[in-house]
Formats: sequence, C-alpha cells, structure tokens
Amino acid sequence: MPRSKSPRALHHAAIVGLFLLVASTAFPANVVIPRMDLITKGSMVGGSFSLQTFGDFSLEFQGGYKFGGSLDFGIQDTNLESFSTTSTPLSFQGASIIIRDLLGAPLSLTYFVGQDDTFCSGDGFALFGAQPIMTAYRGYMYFSTGPVYDGIYQVDGTGMRLEWIPKIENLSLDWYIYEDTRATFPGISTASPIISGPGTYSTDLRMLLNYAAVKVEAFFGSTLTPSSLDYYFRGGLLFYATDRNVEFLGQIGIPKWDPLVDSAPTINHFYLLVEPRLHLGKFSIIPTFFWHPSYYMEAGPNPGEAGSFDINLNLAIGDATQDSLQGGLESNLRFLSGTQGAFTLSPWLGVSTPGVLWKLKVASQVWPFDWAAIVQVFVGAQAQL
Repeated sequence: MPRSKSPRALHHAAIVGLFLLVASTAFPANVVIPRMDLITKGSMVGGSFSLQTFGDFSLEFQGGYKFGGSLDFGIQDTNLESFSTTSTPLSFQGASIIIRDLLGAPLSLTYFVGQDDTFCSGDGFALFGAQPIMTAYRGYMYFSTGPVYDGIYQVDGTGMRLEWIPKIENLSLDWYIYEDTRATFPGISTASPIISGPGTYSTDLRMLLNYAAVKVEAFFGSTLTPSSLDYYFRGGLLFYATDRNVEFLGQIGIPKWDPLVDSAPTINHFYLLVEPRLHLGKFSIIPTFFWHPSYYMEAGPNPGEAGSFDINLNLAIGDATQDSLQGGLESNLRFLSGTQGAFTLSPWLGVSTPGVLWKLKVASQVWPFDWAAIVQVFVGAQAQL
C-alpha cells in the first residue's frame, strides 16, 4: 500500500508546482548551478582502503530580475557510493518570490520556503559584487567526521524577508520572520534536531556593511514555540579587514542559547574563528584558530564538540583567485573534548581552472599514531560561479 504524504510534503509540492507554472508561463527561466562540491575521501576502514564521496549540489531555476523568483533543488549526501537508487535524486531545497522597489523605496519583500540565507559565512557580500573573503577552513574537507561547519546560522522555514538597501554599494539591512521547519542537521547523525514539528517561529535581523578595506556582518535572532513557551536566542558577528599584504577574518557568535537551561552563555556556546593572513608575493601564511560550539545550527548538544579547539596552519604558494597552480603544507592540531587530541600533516595541491577549483590533499595523523589514520586522501572539485 503506498504511503500517504504528510501535509508538509503536500505543502512543498504545491509550492513547487506553483513556481514551475508561473516561471514557465509568465517569464523565461534561467537554469544555473550555484553550488557544486564533490569531495572523495580515501581512508582505511576495517583493514581495507575504501572511498567515500561527499556531494553537495544545487540546481536553481531563476525567473530573472523582473519575475524575481527562484526554485532550488539539490543533493547533499556524505556517501554517494551508497546513495539509494530508489530515493528521489533531487530534493526540494527552497523557493522564493521577490517584490522589488516596494512602495517606491529601496525595499524588497521576499516570500520564501525552505533553505534561505546563511549568516556570517562571508558569502553574503556577493550582494555587493565583493571578492571572496571567507575562510577555506570550512566544509567537508576539514570536517568529514562531525558537523560540516560553514557559517554560524542558516535560515530554514516558511516566511518573509524584508530587505532595505539604502546604499547599494555598501549597506544592507534584512528582517526575517518565519515558521522554523528545520528537521535535520546536516553532517551529523548523533545530534537531535531542536525543532521537530510545526508551530515553532523565528525572527532574525541582519546587517551587511561593505567597504573595500573593511566588511562587517552582524545578526541577532530568537525562536519561540508558543505551545510549550520554549524560547532561545542566537547572534553573531563577522569582521574582515585588509591592508596591502595583510588580511584579518574573525567570526564570533552563539548559534543557540536557551535561558531556561543556562542562566548565562558559557564558552561552550560560542562559535569562534580567528584567521590572520599574511601574503608575501605568492607565498601565504594563514593560521586559523577555531573553537567549536556545543550547539550548531539548531541541533545539539553535539557529543565531543563542546570544548574542542583547532589550530590549523596553512603555508601556501600560489594564488587561488587566478587560473594557476597552487600548493602547500597544512599542519593541524585538534584538541578534542575528553581526549588527548590529534596532530595531522597535510601536503596539498590545487589547480584553478575556469569555473572549477581542484584540490588534492593527503592527510596523515602523526600523533597519536594510528594505522587507520596514517593516510587519508581527499580529492575535491568545487564550482567557482
């Protein structure tokens, strides 16, 4: 007997159908691939060298500036080799329709459902056409066994976004209000989602400030479940500055603080990343210091993450912003909560080609010595759109 669909699934299906109908009959649609990451990890498992491939793909239908709508499908899976052939290849990720120049002012109103903006990742400055500033110390290549860290928080639900851009070159203010429908936590199976059903509502305020030498992003938000009177807060700040051959990136925030559980935030609530960068011609020295939060996005507490701290040093030659060859050596010292930690050395090689960044990294855990972690090979291709 076929399974009946849930009301939420029917809701998403209806929205998808509406967007496809409007996009196909009213305005010509553009099809783009805004995100495409493919990373294969080779490591010893049970005495054999095996491969496991992480894939994060997104296919977006855009209605153009006049229509102001988009429809997003994608795949995110940590083991594509075992990806079920009976499951739907593409899953619904998000959709939105934008009303621009509201009331003749520099305002836009967006109705969205599904995944929306990610806060304090550095990606938001693409709105101003800025050059990428985000850290390379993010994603599956660095966090293949735990939460796949990328930014401090992502909006996910059904609601509205009001965007005010009084200065198109350097200032944007956003207000989000939505039913929070996040039901899963990407990249980890041991953490339970905080939100597992309807009736939970969230609101967030975000500011983007963009200048050539300084960039700032800040947000503050809260979540409330009226039926149980549960509530919690979050907030964060990204700061970037550059002067000639020196750059500085800082990300600090609290992904989730529940006053009913903790009277005040503790150090384990914080997401903290500090990354100074020194460029001497084609040679770069990039140390990264990262403190893991006990809660990330809207799941947790995550076993082993509270109190964990990373020190990563990347000695690189080449320029990833140009079509050229890069290489280097990374050393990583990870202090794991409740254990002695681990030290890893990773020579790497990268190639920038038009539209794609290729990277090969061979990671070897030299302390404590473990045959299972003596060699881990990562081969990745990331679309640069």
